[in-house]
Amino acid sequence: MDRRRAALYALVAFAIATAVAIVISGGRPAGEQGVAPLVVQGVSYAFALAAALELLAPAENPAGADRKLGGAILVALTALVLLDVFAAGGPDIGAGFLRLVCLLVIVAVAARLLASTLSSGRRR
Repeated sequence: MDRRRAALYALVAFAIATAVAIVISGGRPAGEQGVAPLVVQGVSYAFALAAALELLAPAENPAGADRKLGGAILVALTALVLLDVFAAGGPDIGAGFLRLVCLLVIVAVAARLLASTLSSGRRR
């Protein structure tokens, strides 16, 4: 399987798991969240990490764009994890904005991977 396609699948799984974590978290009162949203979010972070490592890993035909995309995912993922660890104390508009920016970076990388996957499929 193509590295870009595998990374794209992992990012789609990240998006689905993140949506599930948001739904689980939103369906519970603020004081009774439990560990389920954190576990599901941790699984989603594992999918994003897998996508980043897939793009960063050495390949037979290395592409600089793949490594840059993997680096962008890794930086955004690091920021998301740090936000979960240090800014989970309550509502913070700055942390929410940074979280949104990081998620948009990951969506942009997924869109770029989708576009390159579709264009490579047409060339064959």
